[in-house]
Amino acid sequence: MVLDNDPIYCAEQINIPENLGEILKAYAKEVIRSNPSNIYEFSAKYFAQLDQNAEEEEIMGEEVSKDAIYRLVLACKDDGSPEEERDINALIEMAEQSDIPRAAISQALDLVSQEGSNRVSWKHLVVTLCSQVGGVEDVTQFVGLLMDPGMFGDDDGKIQISEFITLFDWWSTIDESISAELKSALFAALDNGEPTMDFAKFKDAYKSIQ
Repeated sequence: MVLDNDPIYCAEQINIPENLGEILKAYAKEVIRSNPSNIYEFSAKYFAQLDQNAEEEEIMGEEVSKDAIYRLVLACKDDGSPEEERDINALIEMAEQSDIPRAAISQALDLVSQEGSNRVSWKHLVVTLCSQVGGVEDVTQFVGLLMDPGMFGDDDGKIQISEFITLFDWWSTIDESISAELKSALFAALDNGEPTMDFAKFKDAYKSIQ
């Protein structure tokens, strides 16, 4: 950025940005509190951090809703393609039409997409977006959302155990809080010969390995 040091000659040239006073007041307080030896270096770091915080707040403010993901799942199931992997651009368009914020889509695709490939699993995208839904704060709430009839559960809220294991096993490569030991114990607890499970069964199995 080139600084303009030319004088201001008339009132028409004065355009004071909104919140300038609050920004300068907070900045002055921080300068006085820190008493930096190099005010230029301090100022550069201060405003860079302020800008980063504003960007993070903007992303966090674009919360993903369950209803939006429901619409994406329905669109993926009803588009006539039997393939799980879809063209990334087509999937982005479907997600945007489902009212999923672009920032959330980009964040999810950063985790899901493979370098050099223009295709991605729509199920992996949905799983990743589920982790961004407000109120989903632990494994139990996360799995409960995955088993919702609007996601991967059937009308009775049950999911094929084989599909759950496939999805959860993949998600464990993204979520570092899911250890290999926890995953192995959970899968063993779910292996009772039945093809499906409901949320109550998952909670019982998860509780048994804690």
